[in-house]
Amino acid sequence: MSATRYLGISFYNNHLQLAEVEHGKAPQVTVLAEQQSEVDLNGSLSGTDPQIATLAAELKQMMKRNKVRAEIISFAVPTDAVFINVIPVDIDLYEGDLQKHLQWELAQYNPSAGPRDFVIDSHALPLTNTEAQDMFMVGVQRGTAAFIQKVTAELNLTMNIIDIDQFSTEKTLIANYPEILEHDIVLFGLRGDSLDASVIHEGQMTDYRLYHENDATKAVRDYLKYLGERYNSRPAGLLLHGINVTQDIVMTLREETGIKQTVALNSLRKVSASDKLSLPMRNESQKFAAAIGLALRSK
Repeated sequence: MSATRYLGISFYNNHLQLAEVEHGKAPQVTVLAEQQSEVDLNGSLSGTDPQIATLAAELKQMMKRNKVRAEIISFAVPTDAVFINVIPVDIDLYEGDLQKHLQWELAQYNPSAGPRDFVIDSHALPLTNTEAQDMFMVGVQRGTAAFIQKVTAELNLTMNIIDIDQFSTEKTLIANYPEILEHDIVLFGLRGDSLDASVIHEGQMTDYRLYHENDATKAVRDYLKYLGERYNSRPAGLLLHGINVTQDIVMTLREETGIKQTVALNSLRKVSASDKLSLPMRNESQKFAAAIGLALRSK
């Protein structure tokens, strides 16, 4: 039986990141590629947007140039383009009531949004009391989802997953750093003037915040302060991903926080990689963490 190849696409500051993973006896990264894009996924999109053809053409060129053979594709949507919150939910809510509650929660932050304007999903966090269940709540604009589905159709590929870039990176993190299951670590996504921050506890994301801040070191300090005040905890390590991660930033954060295990996320640390991958791509694998995480997911 031939191996199946999966394609992951992420977006950082009008840059496309592409990762192809072959799922055989063990997953292997076969292609990494990046280029600028004329499409801004943070904007208002729809299933009839003329930029569908633009993005499809850009991806076709990337796939042809890099000899991509995948037939299944997934996309990571930038966190700026979605609604994310952690909310407490009564544990006795039934599924139908839960959806109504999630729509009500979203309306508190987006009063003009109608019940069909967002595709809403939720994920339960570890239970901490018997009365309420903390949940991740994620809302993706239906126009954005329709836009991505139309791009997929233009490429003649099969859609697998539409996810959030910070959440997609969780798969890459766990695959390459299995030892984090024994410790709490913080995952930071650096994307220009914003920063994603989340806690990985026992291999599961349990907290998330988005900072709109040009100074990454300030955002990191603020998040660590928040963790100390809310959870009375300090992480064992900091892992950084995104196009704005540099060795200078890593060293600065290591010195300022005193957390020695502050590193750029190595997306190929334990995941097999093809010999055909260029050295620059290997050395900057933190840029492809979300795309690789998507391509690692076969379901």
